Amino acid sequence: MIWQAMTGKKCHRQLRLIELLQNECYSVSELADQTKVSAKTILRDLTELRQKNYVRRAKYWQINWQHEPNSAKLYRKLLLSDPCFQLFRQYLWNLGTLEANDSQLKKLNQSLIRWNLFTNLQSGGLIGKTAVIIHLQLRYLRDFYQFDEAELYKQLEAYCPPVSDLLNPALFPDRKMVENFIKKFGLSAERAEYFFLDYTRYHYQFCADFYRSHQVYRTGLYREIRKTLILIERMTDWETELTKKIVETKLFELFLGIYQGLPLAVMYPSQVETTAENFYILSKKMKQLMPLLSNCRLDELASALETIFSSSRQIVLALNPDLSSSLLIQERYQAFLSFTEGK
Repeated sequence: MIWQAMTGKKCHRQLRLIELLQNECYSVSELADQTKVSAKTILRDLTELRQKNYVRRAKYWQINWQHEPNSAKLYRKLLLSDPCFQLFRQYLWNLGTLEANDSQLKKLNQSLIRWNLFTNLQSGGLIGKTAVIIHLQLRYLRDFYQFDEAELYKQLEAYCPPVSDLLNPALFPDRKMVENFIKKFGLSAERAEYFFLDYTRYHYQFCADFYRSHQVYRTGLYREIRKTLILIERMTDWETELTKKIVETKLFELFLGIYQGLPLAVMYPSQVETTAENFYILSKKMKQLMPLLSNCRLDELASALETIFSSSRQIVLALNPDLSSSLLIQERYQAFLSFTEGK
């Protein structure tokens, strides 16, 4: 979950433990190795989680599924009990007060800076791009409530103050798609474009159709993606034509977010400790070629690209279950990871 970035150190560790234990059972020493934290600290965290009935110990430590069969609910319970996250949530929804002490606010602002946001003590809300704040509010409603999308957008539309900064019209070459979206969900035009872009992130086919509209109009965004594909093809062959198509659509989603002003840390919270070197190589080439990426951190761009390639490969593997296809996909992906500059 993205929200780990807004928690205290202890809650962050415990969320990581839940993440690990939802798939396997572990000993304390194994968890310490996985998290790079001392065994003493891990045992203290596990003891606290066991007191809440979130985990139990048999031969190894595991989630107490009898008490809570849904790991996502455990995540939410831990988040909502964390003082740092509670303070963030207040400012996300313009409920911040002057009661928070300077130390708490300083820590929160240190976390928010990666998302290009700051707290506004006067308004009790956040200062930053409207696109980022609306993105986080929609993500919060998705993660903590069970609204369907029509209700999700209507809830936020009723809550949101008037939008001050407008999105670039060039992002929407086919206005008919936006108009149809407004009609489908019964929205007003003012915030509909923000909701439209949110919808593309959760509906692959809709995103692919939106990308095709950029192809038809040969937009600047489309040309940036073509440049990226050429760079990739200089480094490796595509595993399958389907892989290329999925990566291309996911790159469109990446560039769309950057055009909106969404930080990479918001769109692609890092899921791994290290990123393969070739994604750094590709990221450097992309930053040199495209001014759009000049403000992106190299490590965050590399991590985002690895997430795009890895998730695309998993989709293709799921759609090609036969052994020969799977081996070819794995082989070419490994060839890309082991690519050496100058070959």
